[in-house]
Amino acid sequence: MKKRIYFKSKSIRNLFFEKVLVSYKLRKWSEIICNLNISRIMLTKYRSGYLTVPESIYNIFIKNFNEKDREYFKNNIFCCDENWGRINGGRKTYFNHKEIFELGRKKAIEKIRENTMRFDINLPLTKELSYFIGLFIGDGFTNKYGYHHIIQFTGDKRKEKEFYSQIISKMILNLFNINTKIKEETLTNTLRVNLYSINLFRLITERFKIKAGRKGKDVLIPEEILNSNQETLLSCIAGIYDAEGCFYFDKRQNYKSPYPAIALHMNNPQLIKQISDIFSRSKIDHSFTKTYSTLYIYGKNNVRTFLSKIKLLNPKYKSKIEMLNII
Repeated sequence: MKKRIYFKSKSIRNLFFEKVLVSYKLRKWSEIICNLNISRIMLTKYRSGYLTVPESIYNIFIKNFNEKDREYFKNNIFCCDENWGRINGGRKTYFNHKEIFELGRKKAIEKIRENTMRFDINLPLTKELSYFIGLFIGDGFTNKYGYHHIIQFTGDKRKEKEFYSQIISKMILNLFNINTKIKEETLTNTLRVNLYSINLFRLITERFKIKAGRKGKDVLIPEEILNSNQETLLSCIAGIYDAEGCFYFDKRQNYKSPYPAIALHMNNPQLIKQISDIFSRSKIDHSFTKTYSTLYIYGKNNVRTFLSKIKLLNPKYKSKIEMLNII
């Protein structure tokens, strides 16, 4: 859906358009009209605040802004759907006839539930399901809003679009028979993967006992997965690394060749300790910071051992793994 931009205050809007003029090195608004192919009437309406600015026009306006100005205005604008006016009107109608709307909503939800394919939340614990839970531990969020249960993953649309749209979407369809809804943020590099399912919500919160809401510092690998076989357990850790891991090469001069390392940084000391214990039992050499905020795998041999046991699926690692095979 197309978006429109409006400013938090009149003074911010005025400052924005002053910056537009300066960034294009122009003196008069008539020159903007000629250079950007925007009509005088529409430009006047944007500048006065009579009309919100279409996102496509906003992107033209900020084309020559420096990073500092881009960041400032990003934090001082609102982004709304093109039909926000109709939505606001609909809200007023809703509150005037709330009981009627709620009755209709309940009937519609019940009908959707009747027609929705459900799955058994006690389905067998496979490597694929364990991986999904690991990915959720690393990058997931779930909550209940009214009648709706949402499970969401966030990623970087520059690096992880293929990962979520191809690999993870197919995995979710295979596991739960649920289609994913993927949205790309227009003003940031964020990718959001949304799933709507009461059964998936229950599987995560009831079966695997991961609390709803934003995950705190206490989320851990569930007991059921800890007590499973090694392949299934390491699959869960692969999901965590695909969400939060970082593979890099240290190219400082004191190394004869690029020195490979894989890091896992999470603000969750108990989880890092838990993974460290699993690595020790699995004979994966590693180290960690004193505060248990980051876990490291250092050196070509140790990284290769890690990759032989932890089956990463995220394509963001592909070029690094190829480089590892060369050195």
